[in-house]
Amino acid sequence: MSSPQMLPDRKPLAGDVPSPSVPENAFSRKVRGEITVTVGLALLVFFWAQPLPLGEWLQFVVQHESSSLDELIFVFIVLSVVFPMFSLVHWRALRHEVTARTLLVKQLEDHTHLRAQLSQMTNLLHACFALEEASPIIAHYARQLFPEHAGALYIFKASRNLLAVAADWGEEPGHEPMVAPEQCWALRQGQMYEVPTPHLSVRCLHVTQPTPYICLPMMAHGEVLALLHVHPNDRTDLRMTTTEAQRALLRVFVEHLALALSNLKLRDTLRQQSIRDPLTGLFNRRYLEETLAVEIERAKRSNGPFSVMMLDLDHFKRFNDTHGHEAGDAILETLGRFLQRLVRGGDIACRYGGEEFTLILPGASLEIAHKRAEQLCEGVRTLTVDYKGQALGSLTLSIGVAIFPTHGESAGMMLQAADTALYHAKHEGRDRVALAV
Repeated sequence: MSSPQMLPDRKPLAGDVPSPSVPENAFSRKVRGEITVTVGLALLVFFWAQPLPLGEWLQFVVQHESSSLDELIFVFIVLSVVFPMFSLVHWRALRHEVTARTLLVKQLEDHTHLRAQLSQMTNLLHACFALEEASPIIAHYARQLFPEHAGALYIFKASRNLLAVAADWGEEPGHEPMVAPEQCWALRQGQMYEVPTPHLSVRCLHVTQPTPYICLPMMAHGEVLALLHVHPNDRTDLRMTTTEAQRALLRVFVEHLALALSNLKLRDTLRQQSIRDPLTGLFNRRYLEETLAVEIERAKRSNGPFSVMMLDLDHFKRFNDTHGHEAGDAILETLGRFLQRLVRGGDIACRYGGEEFTLILPGASLEIAHKRAEQLCEGVRTLTVDYKGQALGSLTLSIGVAIFPTHGESAGMMLQAADTALYHAKHEGRDRVALAV
């Protein structure tokens, strides 16, 4: 892994280097000053020795051996040799320190750049409303932080028995689309699992290629949310060496992602609680009113129709009085699951209140809506509800159908028209469909 080292926001990571105690510019001026003084002194000694009559001095010393001039000359010669050598050693030490400081500054610049990228990614992820928006952002920044690696982010599905690919990157990802938790040693152990040499290591069951890789589980608030799988782009490289600093970068990346995914999950949970009926799992009345207003404006712009159905369970009060409210809740829950299975992808099924339900069918004409309503009535007749080992009897529906703009040009008018048609269906004997007039 060739990514540069990472300096985290709150705590130091292994492999990080301390910041310099002397500013770069001041230290450079100090080094230049010391080198200038050293060279100046050496030149001064050299030029001062040029005009001296060394021959006469030596003859004088020989004639006056008893004096201390020979010792002084010896000291002068020794200093003339030692001083340049000492200056050279000092200069080499300074040059080595300058190189080390330059490398340190480069590392700090890399740290700052990585921190900026992680900060940008985190800000964008916190601004997302759904995982679909976050996936391309995660893939983009993973490509920037790990340019020589491919990888995939696996997110737990709602059932918690499988993880699906939410984002991938690299030249040839080729990752498994689904991973079971028991197939990954990182998820089993709850910590990073690294395979630098596949032929000498125990591989995860979800890894089919003999490629070195790293798996990291993402955890937040004590819950495992996702799995990050990273491997080199070059599949011919059967070894992967990872420094502690590079592992630290992976951990920081995973921590940022885990926090963002946890916030996304919490935000989605709160949103679902605000727009979903907790008993049936269908949308609630508040969501119905907001969506109906949007569909009306959309239909006005496209000059197209859409239909509204009002559904009511026949004799629901009798079920409650005979078997109790818990049995009535079981019936409503069964009907909610039935509507979720039967409606199209673009249709909107809501619990209007009590045993009344509403369906919005965008783009459906009155004829199509009438046919769909008949299918719903037929399908409900086949439902069986068992409560505490007791069959609660057959169910039937009464349905009223209205179409925009024939039966109204506002949300209130459309709902009133469909409700009036529902009343006619009940008045005519229930278990039938009535069209608004």
